[in-house]
Amino acid sequence: MSQTPPSTILDLADDTLVRTPSTATPPRVPESIRRTSHIDMIRTGATTQDGVVLIGAARDTITDTEGVGSILAEASIRATVGRERVLEKLELDPAGPDISSLLGRAVASGFRAAVDATVPSEREAQTPLYLLLDDLPVAALISGYADLYVRHPDEPESESRQRAQGLNADICAGWASDATMMQEIARVGRIPTPLGPIAPRLEPDDDPLAWHPIGQLEPGTMRRRRRVDVIAGETLSIDAMFRDSHVDTDGVETVVHEYSLEASIDWLDLVVLRCEARPRVLPWNECPRAAASSERLVGRPVDALRSFVRRQLVGTTTCTHLNDLLRSLADIAGLVQHLEKPKGSR
Repeated sequence: MSQTPPSTILDLADDTLVRTPSTATPPRVPESIRRTSHIDMIRTGATTQDGVVLIGAARDTITDTEGVGSILAEASIRATVGRERVLEKLELDPAGPDISSLLGRAVASGFRAAVDATVPSEREAQTPLYLLLDDLPVAALISGYADLYVRHPDEPESESRQRAQGLNADICAGWASDATMMQEIARVGRIPTPLGPIAPRLEPDDDPLAWHPIGQLEPGTMRRRRRVDVIAGETLSIDAMFRDSHVDTDGVETVVHEYSLEASIDWLDLVVLRCEARPRVLPWNECPRAAASSERLVGRPVDALRSFVRRQLVGTTTCTHLNDLLRSLADIAGLVQHLEKPKGSR
């Protein structure tokens, strides 16, 4: 078991919690394109405050009318993030645009705007590299979950309480002032540790193109993985998901957050016609309330979703993790360019 102080572990066996992680990946279908990505978050010191290495990869695979798949594009990155979340080193494979201006910046608020200014052509094309760079700030942020699973016996109780009580309330449904997590902080003075279900394997044995290669996750590390399928038809059908997971000191991977999503997109102007998010694993009882926020994307053009979500989906009716999945639907604007539009499609 992970070395977590018993007083901070909440009993997540409660039937009211969402604990239904995906157990498989849907087969690729003819006339579709799939993007998969992941970022691993690895501590470089005792805690993520000392620094993290973020290692990620992404791949686009197209499946033709006969069901034959081929790789369109792929990219990988390795980012070294030091104290204060400062980006110290960034490696790209294959070597791409000049990203030296990003070095020395905090991988936090404002970093995504810097990415947009640094690699405008990657953003315009919604490439796998752009997705990985855009994901760095949230990866640096959620890497902190790994600290909750590690015992720090030398940390004074006063410092632990101060750190917990310094969190910003009401930033999402799970962090509402009157929600389970904040109530537990008020009760014990520590940030509670969510223990989710064991993470089922998602890669099928019979399709090497279902996911890009993802290595084994080491103990004490976090991972975020994503998948989005864009399927041609009268309208574009979207099937997407993301999962955040953690591996404990015994090598057991458990799910912290997971959502799946289905949507329909108008071929003509790439406007969202339908969008429905399904909570699969969430840490607190209040979190599922945020799923309905996905419906607010209806009527929005996909290429505007990153800015729309950032500006409009805020507060206790939303989820910061779901928001990142919703933002990534902007990639559809680039992915759809590789699909042939059927006659009579909307």
